[in-house]
Amino acid sequence: MERKLAAIVAGDIVGYSRLMAEDETATYADLRSAFDEVVRPVFERHKGRIFKNTGDGFLAAFPSVNEALDAAVDIQDGFAKLPLKLRIGLNLGDVIIEDGDVFGDGVNVAARLETMAEPGSIYVSAAVVRSADRNRDQYFQRIGLRKAKNIPDAIDVYVVRPKQRDLGATVGWVQRIAPTGRRAILACAGGLAAIAVVAATVPENQWLSDMRGRIAPSLAWFSGVQSADARPSVAVLPFDNMSGDDGQNYFADGLTEDIITELARNAELQVIARNSSFAFRGQAVDIREIGARLGAAYIVEGSARREGDQLRVVAQLIDTRNGAHLWSRSYDRRVEDVFAVQTDLTSEIVAHLVSYVRESEVAEASDQPTENLQAYDLVLQARDRYKHGSSDGADLLASRALYQRALELDPAYAAARAYLGMTYIVDFVQGVSGRATQTDVDVGLSEARQSIRLSPNLPIGYQVLSFGLSAKGDYEESMRAARQSVELNPNDPDSLMALAKAQVRFGDYEDAVANAERARRLHPMAPEYYVYVHGQALYAAGRVTEAETVLAECLLRAPADSNCLLILAAVQVNQGELGEARTTMARLLDANPKFSLMAERDYRRFGNSPLMERFLSELAQAEAPETAERLNRERKRAA
Repeated sequence: MERKLAAIVAGDIVGYSRLMAEDETATYADLRSAFDEVVRPVFERHKGRIFKNTGDGFLAAFPSVNEALDAAVDIQDGFAKLPLKLRIGLNLGDVIIEDGDVFGDGVNVAARLETMAEPGSIYVSAAVVRSADRNRDQYFQRIGLRKAKNIPDAIDVYVVRPKQRDLGATVGWVQRIAPTGRRAILACAGGLAAIAVVAATVPENQWLSDMRGRIAPSLAWFSGVQSADARPSVAVLPFDNMSGDDGQNYFADGLTEDIITELARNAELQVIARNSSFAFRGQAVDIREIGARLGAAYIVEGSARREGDQLRVVAQLIDTRNGAHLWSRSYDRRVEDVFAVQTDLTSEIVAHLVSYVRESEVAEASDQPTENLQAYDLVLQARDRYKHGSSDGADLLASRALYQRALELDPAYAAARAYLGMTYIVDFVQGVSGRATQTDVDVGLSEARQSIRLSPNLPIGYQVLSFGLSAKGDYEESMRAARQSVELNPNDPDSLMALAKAQVRFGDYEDAVANAERARRLHPMAPEYYVYVHGQALYAAGRVTEAETVLAECLLRAPADSNCLLILAAVQVNQGELGEARTTMARLLDANPKFSLMAERDYRRFGNSPLMERFLSELAQAEAPETAERLNRERKRAA
């Protein structure tokens, strides 16, 4: 018995039994021809060995990931000319070799990936992506975590798209610079997506001028326009409040948000983030343009009318490619049936957009978060009062009081406990009210853990837990909680960004890049924080040229964003551009006079990894002050 690391390729003919039943002779002849003319010659060329033949499928081992990838691509190219369709799974893992056969988890995962794959596609594990040559990076598009039969941990799945390796060259973006040279408008040809950036207040800067021509291709790809993910993408626009009472707007918004949340838990869909879809509130924009700008093939829009104990919800599903209405439904219920309405809506949307709805997903969607409708109403009001990222301390404290009132009515309301915990942690991390201490983080963590005990499958509970653990410096546990949040809700961009941030602190840099990119595709109108985390992850992964491009995008949109300026200064030092780095550092100190190396050392942006020390050294070379007091003294002397 021999143990070794091997790349395993599993292949299977799609619908073989049905084809044999229809025409046994022709199907068998096609199969033999495919194996003799395509599969075996490719394997010989790439040093692969078939160790198991299953009639209409095969399992093969390769000495390297790159040979296995090339073989898989060549085989699919060959099958494109044949009447049969093949699906392929590829994994890198430990295997046991005995009497010419191969066993072990490495084989099992490859086989499970093959069963997940679409006809004509190649699904690979994260281990394959990490081990492939860097020049193959653009082969891969992340699908996300998938559960598989008899595999204890979810598999991080990617699809191979070899024909899209030159994404940047085919984007079709054009750049038009106004005569002043101080306004940059980046427009996507064909109306697929657009972003206008006004930088009139920024002095001409050679670095910015150089970067303008480099950021357009990445903008198109990161906006999701060229996403290779084959799953249906859907955005839910804010439901109109038809109650005739503006005071009920929070109820319509809350209903919309909860529908988005339940849809996002379905791994068969891509669901656009709430903040991106809500950007179109009240705008008279053609539905096809909305779809293009959000990267959504389908749009859900509707209305809610709440009068007394009566509730009417109207919803419709629209194909954004042609504006066609696929279905519309109206629900007349009592207010206490609001969760049943949510369940019906999400189930129908899923049923129309994917080939099936797993019973477990429908069951999850029908779980009532609380039986107390007044408590639910208070939570909707609290979520409406304070949005994550706001700096209004009064709103945060008012929102906290509403969550506390909801919990007085229903102490077992898990979501209310998670959101309450978030108010404490965000107050400490971002200094919203100016009153928070480390004790607030402990209170927030306590609420998050209680939330998880009450509802172990609630993603927001793990998201808050991850946020709090990170604030405490427990990066390993923070990343574990963030992974759980993403697994439970694979379409939540905030969870993906929380995971990316935790991965950067813990040293899992390439996965941090992948998660940040996916979050940005799901939230095409995301705030600068998303761009900063993406640029930070690229810098950590050693992809500094890409990091500079992404950070340029951030600074065109927000020239004084201190986080983006900080990472850019380190990137410029890394590339030997000391003069530019010192100019960037001066801009950072103007934007944030309290910045210092001492504060960075305490914050541990890159955790306790060797990168943290290199980062501090690069900032020192960019002339970052050791303490904020030193900077202030120098400025007083200069004055």
